Amino acid sequence: MKLTVDDKMYELDWKEAAVLLVLRLVDWHALTLSDVELVAGNYNRAVQLVERLVKMGFLKEFKVRKLRIYALTELGERAADEVRRKAEEAGLWKAGLLP
Repeated sequence: MKLTVDDKMYELDWKEAAVLLVLRLVDWHALTLSDVELVAGNYNRAVQLVERLVKMGFLKEFKVRKLRIYALTELGERAADEVRRKAEEAGLWKAGLLP
């Protein structure tokens, strides 16, 4: 999926887009690496996925001992909103589901 955020073009696969949307949906606005693994399918892919999203500036990582927690940055919030908008336009997302 190609999307433009702050006049910059990004290309995400569906799993990366899904992680951004899930982070907008969960009440605490954070996921652990284990949560991301459910989307990615395995641990190695989850690590690659979050590393890519962190590198793009969409996620920030917090480490508490061995626990990794990921949250959206402001740029990530705008990217998640753009993913949602594209899904709504394509008829894949019910408008009003996200605040």
